[in-house]
Amino acid sequence: MSCLQLALLWMVRKVTPSPYTDENARWNVNFERDHVPENYYGQWEGHTYFPSPEDWRSLSIYQLVTDRFADGDPRNNEAYTGGFDVRDMTFRHGGDFAGLRQRLDYIKGLGCQAIWISPVFQNGFNFYHQYAQEDFTLLDRRLGTLKELRELTDAAHALGMYVLIDVVMNHMGDNFFFDGHEKDTAPFRFHEEGGLREYKLIPRNTARTLHDTPAGKQPYVDFWYNNTWDPEAVYESPFYGQYGEAAYDTGHGTYDGSDFHHNGDLQNYAHPFEINVAKIYGTMD
Repeated sequence: MSCLQLALLWMVRKVTPSPYTDENARWNVNFERDHVPENYYGQWEGHTYFPSPEDWRSLSIYQLVTDRFADGDPRNNEAYTGGFDVRDMTFRHGGDFAGLRQRLDYIKGLGCQAIWISPVFQNGFNFYHQYAQEDFTLLDRRLGTLKELRELTDAAHALGMYVLIDVVMNHMGDNFFFDGHEKDTAPFRFHEEGGLREYKLIPRNTARTLHDTPAGKQPYVDFWYNNTWDPEAVYESPFYGQYGEAAYDTGHGTYDGSDFHHNGDLQNYAHPFEINVAKIYGTMD
């Protein structure tokens, strides 16, 4: 089985986003039609899996941000939300699976045996880097369809090359702000100290754009916030700092029923608790 397929199948089994529908079929790597996440599965009928190398360390790997590499199909540049503008280096530039497939000979000619591409799942406005996922089974429409991703993979394999997909599971988009800090930095909080608790989360989206879920109106289809404070809840320890040092939490009280951390923005990278639970860059839930 190729690294690509291992990544896709692992992600489908471990996370819980969109069920398969006729409307999202072109972009969905999950084929389960009922909204029962534990039954989600991926498939590639008639495909023979490409064997992995004996030692990945022996390969020369070309890493790239897909949006910045080659635009093979301009029709998908604004297929989901805004943010496309080749005149602005901070906006999307239109690179996609089709464009990358057309440039594989060039990468092969450099002596590279594999490509390592940026995350593939649906992001919101702009976010050309693809690290602000809104869903973990739907491909970003601006990168291309599942068929085009498979065509890229097959073309790479035909050249004796491997495809690796960057996978980030510890943060998503920017659909919440910390109560009282919609437009500024929220200082880090851990448990409750001096009468200051961790923050409640407030959705940035208006109610009419939120999803109907078993947990009520939510910014994400299957990852839900909960602003109910549990005074006895604890964090699992140990945490590990930037040098691998263990840190043990002895406090209590947090929003234990939430799928998201409520601790404020990451500012101190030397703090072993803060680097694990704070909001990275102020933009990643």
